[in-house]
Amino acid sequence: MTELQIGVFALCGLLVAGVLAYNKWQEIQHRKMAERMFPSARVRSGAEAEIDVLFRRDARRAAVEAKTGDAPPERMESRLPGAFAAPRAEDGLAAQDDDITDDEIEDDEIEDNAPDDEASDRAPEISAASDEPPRDLLWSGIDAIAALDLAAPVHADEILAFFQDMSPRSRKLLRWVGQNEAQGAWELLTPESRATYRHLRLGLQLTDRESGPVGAGEFALFTRVARQAAKAHMVVADPLPDRQATLDQAQQLEQFCYESDVQIGVNLISRESPFPGTKIRALAEASGMTLEEGVYARRDEKTGAPLFSLQNAEGRVFDADDLKNLRSNGLIFLLDVPLTPHGQYVYRQMIDTAKRFAETLDGVLIDDRRQPLSEAQLAQICQSYVIEIQRRMEAAGLTPGGALARRLFR
Repeated sequence: MTELQIGVFALCGLLVAGVLAYNKWQEIQHRKMAERMFPSARVRSGAEAEIDVLFRRDARRAAVEAKTGDAPPERMESRLPGAFAAPRAEDGLAAQDDDITDDEIEDDEIEDNAPDDEASDRAPEISAASDEPPRDLLWSGIDAIAALDLAAPVHADEILAFFQDMSPRSRKLLRWVGQNEAQGAWELLTPESRATYRHLRLGLQLTDRESGPVGAGEFALFTRVARQAAKAHMVVADPLPDRQATLDQAQQLEQFCYESDVQIGVNLISRESPFPGTKIRALAEASGMTLEEGVYARRDEKTGAPLFSLQNAEGRVFDADDLKNLRSNGLIFLLDVPLTPHGQYVYRQMIDTAKRFAETLDGVLIDDRRQPLSEAQLAQICQSYVIEIQRRMEAAGLTPGGALARRLFR
């Protein structure tokens, strides 16, 4: 072997070593950048350790911790609302507000278990409504329900007056639904309602994403409102749900919601240069996204339902007046599984959009190991977390993105 050949081989070896070293350096830089922008939300085990694209709402976890003092488990056995035991009926009505004590609840139960002779004497025999509210308005799977059928129609304002001086939490969980006397249709009573109603239903939503399952105080307020409305309009309310059975149902529903409450975030980081804000805006608008409260959102063209969103991973919101000055090293495409109709199709649409962004902006979609997401991983996410969760919701009577799901997961 000549000296020239030896020199060429040595030079080739140095070039290969240099390329490998440069690639390793780039990998380390990308990992450091990604770790700053996309910290893992929690410690994972098993299959979840392989892919860090799942973000559970902190609000639901915080709500459970606030009520019980313990963090909920990461994974739970699925319990379907349709399989919940129906609460037993009771005649007792409890006490009045959110900060109620156990002694006050017991006193109210003693008082309400006693027959109200005066109300019974003056209350005429009222026939029940010809039908019940549609599930989208009230459903025993997620609501405790009290029925009141009045002797004469009353205006919506008279019924909504029982919600005065309530906390925002109580106003969110309690709802009046009535059968419009003129039209015969059931509808939600709001301050804008102008109709009169004789057949009424008071509902208590058993849990929500922001505050978790209802407790004894909220159930007490629900029964107090039902009793006050019945006495004010001289009728006897139907037997109300049993308190303990209702609270048990609320806990079971919360377990189911916690397991289903998943957001999928796909992380896109730059290979070299930061993403210009003007290009982000052009790509977002070309993909049918609009700027809403600092994020780009894609909505269904026919219904307006939210599908997925695009956020700045560096925490700075998108501002229409400042996009020309914006530079970002990372973006997050986010899909809220229980709130997204036809999740598997929307997920694929989101991934296709993210890939277009990556190709145009010279970026890469990464997993929790700060490595590019493979097609196999993307397919696994869709099957395990989108399709599986939405099938479980549908089996439980909850349509992903439907009215009931929006009440539970917003």
